[in-house]
Amino acid sequence: TVNIQHLESLNDIVGSITGIHMKERVPDTVFDSADQVKIIDIEPETLIQRLQEGKIYKSIQAERALNNFFAKEKLISLREIALRRTADRVNRIAIEESKMYRDKKYYTGEHVLTCISPSPTCAKVIRSASRLAYAFHANFTALYVETPDLQNADRKVKKMVEENMHLAEALGAKIATVFGEDIPFQIAEYAKICSASKLVLGRTNHKIWLGQKKGTLTDQITQYIPNMDIYIIPDTSNRAERWAVPKDVAKHKKEEKNGSLFLDLIRGVATLGIATVVSLGVEQVGFMSANIIIIYLFAILMLSLYSRRRWVSAVAALLSVFLFNFFFVPPIYSFAVHAPAYYTTFVFMFLFAFIISTIITSERKQAKESAKFAYRTELLLENSKRMRRVHTVRALLKELSNQVLKLMNLSVIFFVKKDNKMTGPWLFPRVGMDKAQLRDMLDDQERAVVQWVLENKKRAGCCTHTLPGAQAMYLPIKSGDEIYAVMGIVLEEKREIPPFEYGLLTAMLNEAALVFARIYMTNNNVEEQKGDQKTVR
Repeated sequence: TVNIQHLESLNDIVGSITGIHMKERVPDTVFDSADQVKIIDIEPETLIQRLQEGKIYKSIQAERALNNFFAKEKLISLREIALRRTADRVNRIAIEESKMYRDKKYYTGEHVLTCISPSPTCAKVIRSASRLAYAFHANFTALYVETPDLQNADRKVKKMVEENMHLAEALGAKIATVFGEDIPFQIAEYAKICSASKLVLGRTNHKIWLGQKKGTLTDQITQYIPNMDIYIIPDTSNRAERWAVPKDVAKHKKEEKNGSLFLDLIRGVATLGIATVVSLGVEQVGFMSANIIIIYLFAILMLSLYSRRRWVSAVAALLSVFLFNFFFVPPIYSFAVHAPAYYTTFVFMFLFAFIISTIITSERKQAKESAKFAYRTELLLENSKRMRRVHTVRALLKELSNQVLKLMNLSVIFFVKKDNKMTGPWLFPRVGMDKAQLRDMLDDQERAVVQWVLENKKRAGCCTHTLPGAQAMYLPIKSGDEIYAVMGIVLEEKREIPPFEYGLLTAMLNEAALVFARIYMTNNNVEEQKGDQKTVR
């Protein structure tokens, strides 16, 4: 038995009604894949009467319950949600059966896309998108746009991203990861590529001067895809709670920021100082003011290449104008200007320096993303080429383990499914570890986790929400509903695999599943040919 508040996709709705957020939740797939569902229904008045008569709780507990969770208006709302959810399941089964037996296309091509972020309110957005996808019988995808800031974020932020990814997976979403600095553009481009019909986002309003609102994420996405249906999920959580950060995490983050800021400020002061000294030197040689302006522009260019913060370069561009005015514009060593024509020079000097710093900073970040994307593409292409050359299961496991060792330098364990049984293990230790150490690690508890993954076709083990006490994270190698093997990655430091590496790993496992299918198909064909030859003889 399960109460309606324990279903994952309804957790936030029930929490908004009762004021209680359940920690014990089950994925909706448990409910939807059940062979039979019975709803135990009772009128709220009858339930309240049973409470008052002491048939459920003792008198003190019953009185407390009637004033909180079991208030009449809350019971009515919960009953309505339970009835609607059960009706949705019946309707979905009817549509699937009609599609199966009448051979009609009931799928209308709906595809719901939502986004994953480190925001604590992202979980509510994901659940809302899941309910929308369920109601429209649509494909469901959760997109994570990894930016340079998120790559360098602290552990708490990355953990929130991973938790939201796990939630989306539990609700049946396909996880996709893209890389780039322009988040609205990346979302819009992916929505076009995957043919998404509906986009579900959280509200992201930001106020600036005079109470105006700058372009929200929704506004910017709409510019790229004006015909997309966009659903905005309001944020009703407590603002202080939403942005609360533990003191130790905040202190560490502040110290890290202060350290990098201090370096950027030193770079800025040193760059402007060197540019001024060089300019004073070349002035003695007889250089004109135009040449001195070029020296300052070159200094801003170099600062933009090595500074992490764009505003440091912008402030340096402004200060370069004042330094040029103070040291090289008559009257010397004064900020006064006798010739009005110099004002135009100052304006264009600042604009040019500011534009240069902005372009260089953006290009530098984009270059990092391009390099990362190129590395990912190269690694996947190399993996695909090597996979196509293997013809045996042993060779396939060796190639896959080599790629994992190259990517993360972690020990790898394989268990292969054969005749519905688990065979193995195949051990591939990292540098500095031998097979004996890996074999000793595989006790009954580890093998039980492998068996769970084999039966449920989902990941489990270390750094997951399922059987986290294991020494390794176990991932299924599957294609559709067919599972071929289980790969275990030994996480000695109990740290989760970063999203970038995990995305690469998932792509490799999908490729490996296709190779497994090809090998088994080839072997079956060979056995059939041998059987035919024996029959002819």
